[in-house]
Amino acid sequence: MSDPEIRLQAWETRISEFTAQQYGLSFDTLVKAIGKRPRDAYRFASRLKKLGHAEVARVDYGSPGSWRNSSTFDKSETVPHGPLWLALTRETNRGYLEFDPGDWRPKPSTAAHLTAVTELRLALTGLETDPQAWTSERLLRRWLKTDTGRPEGHIHDAWFRDFTDPDKVWAIEVELSRKFGDGRLQRTMTAALEIAERNDLAGVLYFVRGDEVRKAVKGVATRIAHQRNLDHLPNFEIHDLDVTLARKGVR
Repeated sequence: MSDPEIRLQAWETRISEFTAQQYGLSFDTLVKAIGKRPRDAYRFASRLKKLGHAEVARVDYGSPGSWRNSSTFDKSETVPHGPLWLALTRETNRGYLEFDPGDWRPKPSTAAHLTAVTELRLALTGLETDPQAWTSERLLRRWLKTDTGRPEGHIHDAWFRDFTDPDKVWAIEVELSRKFGDGRLQRTMTAALEIAERNDLAGVLYFVRGDEVRKAVKGVATRIAHQRNLDHLPNFEIHDLDVTLARKGVR
């Protein structure tokens, strides 16, 4: 007897498109996106995998932690060294994005940042997939390509249309830890501002984690303002990432 045909429901298609735009989702973030029980997230991921629409893999941090073995996605003897992630296949991504994004796998070096950006998106725009409301980094890399086939300069973490003033589109940057050495943070912030201005955006919203990062970003913003002969940057705002997530119930 053959297995019953799997047909995705409307909410499953919406989350699939959301996942395509965000590269992939950790299972913790997937649970938050679905807004149901963890087993519902596992069931959804399993359905996508059975359809050949997605792959499930662990990000390997190199040592055991609080992660549990999954009877659905792990071999019985596996000791997890990182969280499970869901990513659509290249062909499925092509269907949602309408271009070939190439192959992608989650990496330990970028997993925390990508998770923070995705959860910020959930906090600000929910599961809205209209790219005019939230333009993900993946879409920006496509939209801002030059004749060389690559984007020119800095790519923001996202663009976000201000729901209080739809005429304004802001660049989004998420900073989880302080950048040290050789003016790295100043170069990054200067590039973020210049690209925002070049694309006629309202400015840059910096979402930071922790007082140390906030102080560093604020100090560099003041320095850039003085270099421009200004008291402050009128197109630059700093926001607390964790307060934003908690206020919107995403934490």
